[in-house]
Amino acid sequence: MEDSILDFTTNLAILHRQFQRAMNQILEADEMPVNITEFYLLVLVSETSHLNQRKAAWTMAVDEGLMARMVQHLVKLSLLQKETDPRDRRNRRLKLTTDGKRLVKQAIEVLHDWWQQATPTDADFDYASITAQLQLLSSSVLQDQQTEHS
Repeated sequence: MEDSILDFTTNLAILHRQFQRAMNQILEADEMPVNITEFYLLVLVSETSHLNQRKAAWTMAVDEGLMARMVQHLVKLSLLQKETDPRDRRNRRLKLTTDGKRLVKQAIEVLHDWWQQATPTDADFDYASITAQLQLLSSSVLQDQQTEHS
């Protein structure tokens, strides 16, 4: 089992780094004003309701200072906005602007193209099944991390 875990981890890291490099090149070539980490944040905001800056930093495993700079940059670009949480006025939730939604949609199309090109044509990949398994792993890791910080 240890060998398969090492193989999984290594291959996941390879895919992640190759995807990151390709997306950064595409984002730069298309003159999109964000880097891959900011893109991940925009996608996270688009998929998560009531997300605040601290929770986003924790979920993405980035320093809160880096998250603050990314949020500030994305707000300045009018891709993201902060809104006061009606349940806790001290809390500022993150929300995509119309331009942010448009950029996420455009970048997701690029993401789909990259994965279509990366997928071997002689193999049958079930991305839904792989995604379900990865979501279980992600949820477990996030729950463990939350327990440690509570």
